[in-house]
Amino acid sequence: MPAIKVIFQRNTWGSKATFDGVIEPSGATGYAFSGTLIATSSLDRSNCCFDNTVRLGHGGTSGEYMYIERKVEELEDETRNSFSVSGEGLRASNETVDFRLGFNEGLNGEFTYADKIISEVGGPSQKVLASYIAKDKYDNTRYDVRFNGTARADGPKNYSVVGILDAYLMGGALTTQYVTIGHGSSSGSWHYSTYAIDDTPQSVKFFGTRKVGEKIMVVVGATSEVANLYGYGDAVTVEIPDAF
Repeated sequence: MPAIKVIFQRNTWGSKATFDGVIEPSGATGYAFSGTLIATSSLDRSNCCFDNTVRLGHGGTSGEYMYIERKVEELEDETRNSFSVSGEGLRASNETVDFRLGFNEGLNGEFTYADKIISEVGGPSQKVLASYIAKDKYDNTRYDVRFNGTARADGPKNYSVVGILDAYLMGGALTTQYVTIGHGSSSGSWHYSTYAIDDTPQSVKFFGTRKVGEKIMVVVGATSEVANLYGYGDAVTVEIPDAF
């Protein structure tokens, strides 16, 4: 999922905030996001009728902001609070989404905001099914490795792959046997993650880079060859659209 990072730089009043999260489409005209909001403030509001408050604003680029507010607790020196937040909203068809952070630093609690950031949401997730089967001379299945997941654009030059990697092993191996899953762009190099077969099924999530509009590939394998070398199934090619 595309990553979001929004920053309110520390100012003369000592206020600072960051939001780190991810965003995903909810159809062509919606979005959903989640992440962690961390805020710091040293303003003394003990004589005021309102609390220090941090705001995370979000909305379709052509629309209006909606806000998530969290109270920033006052301590002796400065305050540091961490909040798990999530939200959703509407946007124009295939539109980007804006985020911004603000604090109520005005004398009467007026909010001050940092510059917005614009986030690409991406297109729909694509199904990914990859497998590898190795048999013995009697046609019995020795290894059966399968990945069932999805892939989607993570901005125009990135991608993410999520799913379940599972494997079957015929008994009798004298050493620990392993499965691996590889991913990469059509013109790039492979990146692998490896797990002991006894530790499957395994929930996996990977991120990678690609050229704009480029397809990606996924492959699975196991230590089925002589001297525990890897055998692999056919690589699966996946086209991941940037928009609906």
